[in-house]
Amino acid sequence: MVFDRLKPLPPLPTTGTTRRRGYTVDTMVAFAAAVVLTYLYVTVIRAAQSQTLLPWTFSPLPVGSVLPKGWILGEMQTMAEGLAGHEHDFYVYVNESRWLYPQGEGGVDYSDLNEALPYWFNGLVPLAYLLDDARLKGQVHSVAETVLSLQTEDGWLGPEKPEGRNFWARAPMFLGLTQLVEANSTWEEPVIGALRKFMGLANKMLHNNGEGHAICPPAFECYWGQTRAHDLIISIQWLLEKYPSSQDTLLWDNMDMLYGLSKYKWVDFYQPGVYPRVVADPTTSNPQFPYLHGVNAGQGLKASAVVRRFSHDESLVEASMRAVNWTFQYHGAPSGTILGDEIERDLAPYMGSELCTAVETGYSLAYLYHALGTNYYADRAELVIYNAMPVMMTGDMWAHQYMDQPNGPWATFNKKDITQPNGPYLFTTAHSGAATTFGLEPQYPCCTVNHPQGYPKFVTHSWGLVGDNGLAHILLGPSKVETSFATIECDTAYPFDNTLTYTITSDKGFDLFVRVPSWYDPDKSSIGGRVSALQPDAETGLHKISIPSGTITATVTYKIGATIRTEPRANNTVAVYYGNLLYALDVGFTNESSYPHAYYESQGPGLDYLPFPQARDYYVSWSKPWSVAIDPSTLQYFGMGQDAALPKPIFEYGAPPTYISVQGCEIAWALHLGAAPGLVPANRTCVGEKNTYKLIPYGSAKVHMSELPTVSF
Repeated sequence: MVFDRLKPLPPLPTTGTTRRRGYTVDTMVAFAAAVVLTYLYVTVIRAAQSQTLLPWTFSPLPVGSVLPKGWILGEMQTMAEGLAGHEHDFYVYVNESRWLYPQGEGGVDYSDLNEALPYWFNGLVPLAYLLDDARLKGQVHSVAETVLSLQTEDGWLGPEKPEGRNFWARAPMFLGLTQLVEANSTWEEPVIGALRKFMGLANKMLHNNGEGHAICPPAFECYWGQTRAHDLIISIQWLLEKYPSSQDTLLWDNMDMLYGLSKYKWVDFYQPGVYPRVVADPTTSNPQFPYLHGVNAGQGLKASAVVRRFSHDESLVEASMRAVNWTFQYHGAPSGTILGDEIERDLAPYMGSELCTAVETGYSLAYLYHALGTNYYADRAELVIYNAMPVMMTGDMWAHQYMDQPNGPWATFNKKDITQPNGPYLFTTAHSGAATTFGLEPQYPCCTVNHPQGYPKFVTHSWGLVGDNGLAHILLGPSKVETSFATIECDTAYPFDNTLTYTITSDKGFDLFVRVPSWYDPDKSSIGGRVSALQPDAETGLHKISIPSGTITATVTYKIGATIRTEPRANNTVAVYYGNLLYALDVGFTNESSYPHAYYESQGPGLDYLPFPQARDYYVSWSKPWSVAIDPSTLQYFGMGQDAALPKPIFEYGAPPTYISVQGCEIAWALHLGAAPGLVPANRTCVGEKNTYKLIPYGSAKVHMSELPTVSF
């Protein structure tokens, strides 16, 4: 930990009436008192100061305090009706998980990390409770009861292996269990008891040369747990804040060791001369691979903010901003996610990004805003959840991609491995195999079980407390929040329309804060009907509205002005936005489907025995030109009509009512390794007639072009 310098002993007094060995009795008494007081300061008062978590800028609300409304409620209901809500019924990595057998002796998993059930549980708990879905609640209750009942006598939770234990998969399981306690207090006693018992064991293991964390079987599992150690620390901090006890000193010791024994510290990676703008060796043999893995990077964005809460190291505020800035400057996709075709490399538009990366990045950015209060983080949290996540799922959410690409006009099976002729990079994801197809478990199953956390955690973190008497709408969208002093419903079609109406019920005065995105147009924005009245805080982006005391029901209308904006991308291309929606070239949509395939057997007849015929694999392609250059000066936005309603599901192809038109033409555009649109050619000469093209919300464009070359007419 980082401690302030201890106070020095006070100087010895030199005056007094009675002396002993050169000092007066008064002096001796004063000196002794000073020693005692200093000892008390060092051992008690200073220890208490150091063992205090730094407060949140905006305190998160318990799971269930914020509920979805409108279109996002429809999306979450679709998720419950789709793959996420039925994995417990048939998916062996969930309902036959090793977590459900004593010491893991039985059951199956897709890897020795044993993370499948914890990933699923971490997302299904908030999904079940935010929807108040009895069927889903029954699933998570059954799993929680079984997992807790199998805790070993010494405190271990989850599967074991003959060669030893590993902490990693406990992190998402504990995140799920702590959410369960917040949502349903009847789980408080069994969960808290189990966590405390585990933490006692973890302390002994960590003191035993870092067993399970610094020493793991096999060694690669160590860096998995070390790069993600902050997710386990989050649950420890939750215990300290919500359930302080005589175990607190041990919990602080655990945090110190989890961080101190980690070889891979994110603050060390995001340093000049260390962080790679372009990765020359994007393979697992690269010593930086633990940092470069896309999902690790998404989770790691919040690491410094988590550590700051217990270390009190204020330099980690800047480190957090550096991490986010550099990640998206050098490895970011226009949709808000991180380009990591398993491994980060550069900004090439044919690079892939995992669905796991999108949901973990969204959670990290929401955490950063709650912890540090910088508006930039909230903007980015919305960007990734409203664009990168939905584009990778079919409208009915029975199928998903493993990898999405910024420029991917087809999502089909590539039947051959493609190796870079003059370099070490082996395309194993977006350029070969089933990674970009939509299905049950394309390429690898981790995203099958991990994707359900996306919307529920976003909704849970969409509101936060400001001090003792304030409530802030942080991540904008339709929702309802209930606290001890107010109930607020936000009706809106945001981000498809930027008008938000708040209905407030309260019997006391309080401050309502609404977040103003950094892209807003002040001359087109209004609050309570007053144009240009918004006065957002420069750091947080929050505009304060004082709600008077008395039993009231009040209505506040908030309009966010927006204009079309383009942002430069690599290779002299642009991405097009309106508000917080990315718009992509509409390349049409055609698809074929088959029975779903197991990830380890992506060809063949498929699994024809599954009990849900909705589970299919889809191979999607374009039906309109994709090799198009646009003239940005001709961009024109078409918004929702006054009486328009958003369909369910909203992110199906052709569903959103908004679009952008633009003039452009086709150009000659070669493929990269014969598999995806390559870097945009320098020659932008039109090979066809000038035409008007349509850009549609990225989340609905299951095949798309989002990094577009420009021409001028």
